[in-house]
Amino acid sequence: MNYLSLIMDFFFPQNITCLICQKPIDPNNTYSLCKDCFEEMTFIKEECHKCGKPVINRINFDKSDDEEDNLADEDIKEIEDNCIILTGNNESKDAVNLKIDDDEEYILEKFEEYREGYGKVEEKKIEYTRCKFCENKNFYFDRAISCIEYCDKSKVLVLSLKYYGNTYMSRYIAQVMRDKLEFEQLSADYIIPVPLHKKRMRIRGFNQAEKIASYLSEYTNIPIIDCVKRNRNTKRLYALNKFQREKELKNAFEVKDGSEEIIGKKIILVDDIFTTGTTVNEISKKLKIYGVDEIIVLTFLTRNID
Repeated sequence: MNYLSLIMDFFFPQNITCLICQKPIDPNNTYSLCKDCFEEMTFIKEECHKCGKPVINRINFDKSDDEEDNLADEDIKEIEDNCIILTGNNESKDAVNLKIDDDEEYILEKFEEYREGYGKVEEKKIEYTRCKFCENKNFYFDRAISCIEYCDKSKVLVLSLKYYGNTYMSRYIAQVMRDKLEFEQLSADYIIPVPLHKKRMRIRGFNQAEKIASYLSEYTNIPIIDCVKRNRNTKRLYALNKFQREKELKNAFEVKDGSEEIIGKKIILVDDIFTTGTTVNEISKKLKIYGVDEIIVLTFLTRNID
């Protein structure tokens, strides 16, 4: 290892502790998670073929989640109080004295179970083309896909990235998304991240969807195209119901002039969470009007509708 690598490893350590609980882990653990946190994640195995909400035959590692999937203030406060990873404060070094997590083999076994079982569900998907969440909704995108069900553990990754500036989380979120695309045997001509308004971008300093999309592009070799802009700095959506969201987002987006290269193409529209789908649906409408042929919405989290 050269000196530059040593310096980079010192300032930007990777795969040393679990992303969620900071328990020391084996460097090769899938998605840099410990066994306990990995077990609480529900990777979506079979979903509604339109909106991506999990419907049946989910891979569930002894977990039940009944909470709302909005990033509400109490979610942020709860995790902030727990001081898991969000502030970047490493004052508590007790974990250093713990035995390094030895769960790589267990996690890989579960991961392969997911991979091997995934190819057996296509016939059933035809029977469940629309679920109770979306059967009466008018979606402009062709399909939405989410990777993991929203729960206490999985939301930490998004909250840490989105509200606490831990942008390194986007790398691991993109890894999960890459694998989901591989499982679904999907590709596209371009990746488009859901845009932030310039005012919110100045406050936050980055667009989390853009960060995720950048790594996803690197992993898949699908180019990113910056062709959608946000016209208005809309209200935060977590406190709004479906109809309020639709009203707030109406005409909030537009396709930039000179984006003819997307006409007739297949697009992957990337965001962090699929809640009601209002944001991605409004963007999809504008893209379809412009001439995009097919739109796949890809998000990291969504909530089970059972």
